[in-house]
Amino acid sequence: MQSVKINDKINLKIKRMGINGEGIAYHEKLAIFIENALPGEEVEAIITQVYDNRAQAKVYKIIKESDQRIDPFCVVYEDCGGCQTQHFDYSAMLDQKKDIVTKSLDRYIKKYDKSVIQSTIGMENPLHYRNKAALPVRKLYGKNRFGMYARNSSTFIPIDDCLIQNENVNIILKTIIKLMDRYDVNGYDPKTKEGFITSLIVRVSEKLDEAQVTFVINNKIDIPNKLIDELIDIHPEIISIYEAYNSDYQKQGFNPDSKTLIYGKETITENLNGHDFEVKTDEFFQLNTIQAEKFYQQMKSMANLNKEMIVLDAYSGVSPISKYVYENVRKIYIIKDEHDSIDVNMTNAYYINKLSEIADNIDVVFFDASRTGLTEASFLALSQLKPKKIIYGSCNPSTLAKDLEKILQTYELKEIKPLDMFPYTSLVESITLLELKETNKDIKN
Repeated sequence: MQSVKINDKINLKIKRMGINGEGIAYHEKLAIFIENALPGEEVEAIITQVYDNRAQAKVYKIIKESDQRIDPFCVVYEDCGGCQTQHFDYSAMLDQKKDIVTKSLDRYIKKYDKSVIQSTIGMENPLHYRNKAALPVRKLYGKNRFGMYARNSSTFIPIDDCLIQNENVNIILKTIIKLMDRYDVNGYDPKTKEGFITSLIVRVSEKLDEAQVTFVINNKIDIPNKLIDELIDIHPEIISIYEAYNSDYQKQGFNPDSKTLIYGKETITENLNGHDFEVKTDEFFQLNTIQAEKFYQQMKSMANLNKEMIVLDAYSGVSPISKYVYENVRKIYIIKDEHDSIDVNMTNAYYINKLSEIADNIDVVFFDASRTGLTEASFLALSQLKPKKIIYGSCNPSTLAKDLEKILQTYELKEIKPLDMFPYTSLVESITLLELKETNKDIKN
């Protein structure tokens, strides 16, 4: 039987921050996760959920406030689920993101040199950094509104703009909503089941002043031509417009097979450190252009490349890593799938579907992993190829730590650089350098 129950009020000292931005305290060895509490604070908390090995709570009263607590800058912060750490001083949050990486490794790795984890690479201006918004749309009191969902909920929170979105994204969203009202194109109403636009996706190019809009609909209904024409007149930077179908009104995404290009070209162009990337509406591309440049530049510099090296890009997509490094190596292998684009300018690139097509010893393998971490195919590649170095780009400290537990059987952990791709959230990226242990260098399957 647990030492607490729902609705209990209990005084707690916050020990550290969790991976979701909550404060973590302990009561009779039970971990309690408290929303909006900061490390070092003492709070009176109300228990909201109790599980076998943990509990959740919310702050009822702050008894001792952290000097790192600040006032949130967003009027809907307490309700919206987009940000988790606006109440925390930004420079202090960067320190916490390093600590999140450290604590994740501590859970899975018994012994390692903690000094390999560097300070978090932050932003000079951590506002308006997102180059893409995917937001729900609803008809409320006779007017269309875009918004966000409340934390851990499907409750719609209308907003007028978002301070972490690119300013042009906000402007385009407002224009679309006005035009929807003007031409009687309605956002979906879950209560009446009326309306057909469930969400809007707007992506902008930070460097080239291009924009792409996707109307996500739940019925096969065409967007009026007059709305599209006026939208383009107001925003000539919009060079790509899609219509996409999704029957689930609570989802902002869509099945790639359901999309239809209704205006312009299929892609917009973004530039990272002088490298152009053609990005489709349903294609993954880093949401923070400024930090993405730092992220890939770090991956390149940590590899310490030279013209004699042969490398493997194991996660290609739009091939950001490949474009950064191909000029600095002798040959680059790129694992691709049917949806990945091929860049004919990379004359030393070899696109492959399986590892057996690699005929060389590999010096460096680059991983830019998803939140689930490395796949079984990735571990197979490491066991077969035994590259001298691994550069592991991660967006999830927990799966990074789990993967490192396996990798460190044959590799040495040399350096981890956390990077803040998403300010005012609990998310943290990192780049890890590993080198093959001397005892394994002569062994190759």
